[in-house]
Amino acid sequence: MDAQKTVALEAELDALQKEVQHLRSRVAELEAAGRGAPERLLDALPSLVYVLDLDEGRYVYWNRELADLLGEGGGAAAGSPRGDGLSPLVHPDDIGRIEEYRARVAASESGEPATVEYRVRGRDGGWRWFVERGVALGRDPEGPGRRMLGSAHDITARKHMEQVLERSESLLHGFLEYTPSMMVAVDAAGRLLLVNREIESYYKMSREELLGRVVYDLLPAPAAASIRKANEEVAVAGRPAASEHVLFFPNGPRTYLSTKFPIRDAEGEIYAVGTISVDISRAKQAEAERAEMQRQLIEMQQATIQELITPLLPLAPGVVAMPIVGSVDPARAEQILTTLLEGIAAQQARIAILDITGVKVVDERVAQSFVDAARAAGLLGTRVVLTGIKPQIAQTLTTMGADLSGIVTKGTLESGIAYALGRRLRW
Repeated sequence: MDAQKTVALEAELDALQKEVQHLRSRVAELEAAGRGAPERLLDALPSLVYVLDLDEGRYVYWNRELADLLGEGGGAAAGSPRGDGLSPLVHPDDIGRIEEYRARVAASESGEPATVEYRVRGRDGGWRWFVERGVALGRDPEGPGRRMLGSAHDITARKHMEQVLERSESLLHGFLEYTPSMMVAVDAAGRLLLVNREIESYYKMSREELLGRVVYDLLPAPAAASIRKANEEVAVAGRPAASEHVLFFPNGPRTYLSTKFPIRDAEGEIYAVGTISVDISRAKQAEAERAEMQRQLIEMQQATIQELITPLLPLAPGVVAMPIVGSVDPARAEQILTTLLEGIAAQQARIAILDITGVKVVDERVAQSFVDAARAAGLLGTRVVLTGIKPQIAQTLTTMGADLSGIVTKGTLESGIAYALGRRLRW
């Protein structure tokens, strides 16, 4: 009986030993698989990953992405590209920055991460930017060395965009600072979002003092109302527009031509209105001066034309003649009277011949103007000889009952001249 129990126990023990051996084999397989999984995972990452022995400057591990960049083989205990743990592909100006960053990682007692940006030359010969985040891992369990884990991401595209933005900001800054125009942007409430040096100069305030202020509160009421209306119209219409505004300075008002335009956000919504205002005061003044000169020139031309169409001709000492041609309106009748009286006075004429042979139409108003001119000349002691009277004109003078006393009438200019010269011989 005891022998049977012994055999049974030995058989059971043997089975247990085989099961333990099987379990140990399985655990070994799982451990082996577990050790390879992290490496495969790190090799699949698009980032550069490495473990560095800080004291020896020796890479304990780097992944495939870093190996491809360095042109080295990767993996555990992969060796060191350089004795100081730095790749010869790192930009010389960035080596000091990386060393300082690693010193910060090494000095961190709490395991807080540190970051650094640097450049590495790519296989195409160009510089690629990376941002790296590192953290201390503690000491090597098989030695005294301190280790750090570093993970770097390619930010070349971001750096390029930053450079583009920096250039754009530099260009905008240049225009803002050095353009002689006023440049400003306001939101829907009129708060200042952007100002340039000309705006600072106008308000006698710094940029820091102006930004965030409501521009309409800083302007006189008329200018504020005009500018507010123009801004709101641009915001509603959603397209640029131009308008003129008058701003007041210590030395007087100035006129500005303002080009206003909507400013949109990434979703296309209008959130501000920009304005570029150019001082056109000199142009406006020059325009007014040109208009005044043009008005004076027109007046001179009109006066010259009137003189040409209403000439006063000296025929002999004391005798002048004025041939009248064309139509006679009130303005020309006034010009005839003025020219006649001024010429009589200047020539000291005793006889003035008014020849109306070339007058097309004479109504009562025109006929009365001739009579008035004769009377006015008579007041200066000058006898008026009216020549070229046609039947229609004679009928008009008769119908209106014109008083022609003191006026000599002749049928033709020749007879009028003969009369005048004959009278002159009797003086």
